[in-house]
Amino acid sequence: MTHKNHFDGSRYANDLTLAYSAPTGTDIDWLNEIRQKSMDAFVEVGLPGARVEEWKYTNLSSMNSKTYGVLEKAGELDAAIMAIIDDAYLDDIRGSKVVFIDGFYKAELSTIKGEDGLKLLSLNEYIKSQNGDAKTLLQSTHEVSSLANLNSALMTDGYVIQVKPNIKLSQPIQIIHVSGERSNLKALRNKNFIEVSENSSAQIIESFIGVDNVDNWKQDVTQIWVEKNAVLEIYQTQLQGNETIHMGETHIDVAEDADFKHYSLNIGAKNSRTEIKPTLNGLHGNVDLRGAFLGRGGNSHDVFTHMKHLVPECESDQIYRGVLDKGGKSAFQGKVYVAKDAQLTNAEQSNKNLLLDRDAEANSKPELLIYADDVKCAHGATVGELDAEALFYLKSRGLYLAAAKSLLVEAFIAEVYDDVAIPSVKEKYLGLARAWLD
Repeated sequence: MTHKNHFDGSRYANDLTLAYSAPTGTDIDWLNEIRQKSMDAFVEVGLPGARVEEWKYTNLSSMNSKTYGVLEKAGELDAAIMAIIDDAYLDDIRGSKVVFIDGFYKAELSTIKGEDGLKLLSLNEYIKSQNGDAKTLLQSTHEVSSLANLNSALMTDGYVIQVKPNIKLSQPIQIIHVSGERSNLKALRNKNFIEVSENSSAQIIESFIGVDNVDNWKQDVTQIWVEKNAVLEIYQTQLQGNETIHMGETHIDVAEDADFKHYSLNIGAKNSRTEIKPTLNGLHGNVDLRGAFLGRGGNSHDVFTHMKHLVPECESDQIYRGVLDKGGKSAFQGKVYVAKDAQLTNAEQSNKNLLLDRDAEANSKPELLIYADDVKCAHGATVGELDAEALFYLKSRGLYLAAAKSLLVEAFIAEVYDDVAIPSVKEKYLGLARAWLD
């Protein structure tokens, strides 16, 4: 029975038979059992509606009138797809490159560099080569939402990244997801796993790109473990097509003395929702979340974070900036939970939004749930227009109005990426923002 305030999702159960053979080309009993249990759990709850508090700004009602089917294989490569991949690839990064087309790993377009201590496989390859470990991994996801259950039921591929103890990867890993015309009215569901073991470090650059005028649904779920004294940095860019529904749900376990950083830029998609859910469960853990979202002409961006401080002496910092032009809409929902025993927590959260047109909308909903008494927790949220005095000053120095606006907006966004450790990634973020402004 569908839960109150949710849409019925039973029609998606019809796709299970297609999904059974999609990952490996053959049925695997334990995997099919996971799929069936996940689908049953999803159907029990359904798609979240606008009356579900965490989904109040992400309208899925249009999805209730249609079904996004399962693709059995990726579309054929063409010049447009190859151009997208070439544009997304950063030439100065010499590490492994992993390419997914329509949700399926493409070995012929990928380059897996052999590095000591690194295991990098598509999820399908991992299931084939490490059956028992794969079963354990696929059963490890915690705090499962209804849409995460749908992902587990109908996933077609994904990736597994495992960094062994005491290994510092010499180069970032680049992951590129491309959706083409063949994905119209299809859902592209990947399930991903990242494990960075004790005393190790890794950097991941991930891009999501799609063609315009294709109505598809990209829905990824990622589980991450950052072990004791490990460091993981993730840099994501979302440039999906103008009719795409894009959803990413990421769970992160952060251990003692571990450091997790996540940078993002959302520009594309008709509707995008980014969920980041870190859990600090080791002393002196640190999490930094920084992102920007730019919207106009029907774009809707929703960023939802849920930061859990479960142990003492951890730090978290969140900085998000939104720029909305005519017809753009955004929402930032940032929840920070501090457990009773998590004394000496330091948690900060900031969301600022610029409206470039009166026909734009920005929503901000910070939330602090603090059950400890010796903490430093703060949040700030603003929605406003460009400073009139600053515009006047720049115009008085000879800049045209459009150039003055662009300069102020770029400075507003640049604060998010001040600490980006990879120069070409930082320039990519700012270059994409400039192009959007122009």
